[in-house]
Amino acid sequence: MISNKRIVTFKESKIISTNLAIAMIGFLVSFVPKESWTLALINEFIAFLSFILSLIFWRKNRDFSVRYFSLLSYVLMIVLSIFFVEPIFRMFYGTSTFWIQIFVLITIIIASFPLSKKTAMGFIKPTKYGIFVWVISGVVIGLGSIVYRITLYAEIPDAFPIAVVCYLFSLLLLFISPIMLIKPYKIEEMRKESNVKKKKHS
Repeated sequence: MISNKRIVTFKESKIISTNLAIAMIGFLVSFVPKESWTLALINEFIAFLSFILSLIFWRKNRDFSVRYFSLLSYVLMIVLSIFFVEPIFRMFYGTSTFWIQIFVLITIIIASFPLSKKTAMGFIKPTKYGIFVWVISGVVIGLGSIVYRITLYAEIPDAFPIAVVCYLFSLLLLFISPIMLIKPYKIEEMRKESNVKKKKHS
């Protein structure tokens, strides 16, 4: 495990590589289901804000590596969730389905924060809830790879399945992302409490 107090140099910060990937994904997403140069500019502006936020987090937390990389991951997850939700929103804008998608998105965001500690414990310790989260994550990732392969070899790629998978990825990222806001010492406390309870039951 990397020590939380290890100093992170700018070269090690992954700010450049992470935000270049964000900018590239934002640009590509603006072409699904069809090109939109206005959306491309908006996404690149979001990528620029992500870069600035990453720099701020690095300057304030570069002496605490685990905390810094957690915050950088949080920025990455949130920005990608914004990009990934755009295709399906564009396809269904102005319909009742669009508002259902908005409702599901808001519900996931609201539920993710109070469940963040439980979700974190699910990743640390294989509980029933944790297994459920892992299974859902695996299904979304597996579905994404399948759709990618299908559209890769299709003569005319269909934007709808890509948009659906991107939407699912967005929901998954939004649900998991609050874990990254939990401070490292809290994670350690949760892990110790879990070990104590395990010893008591054994």
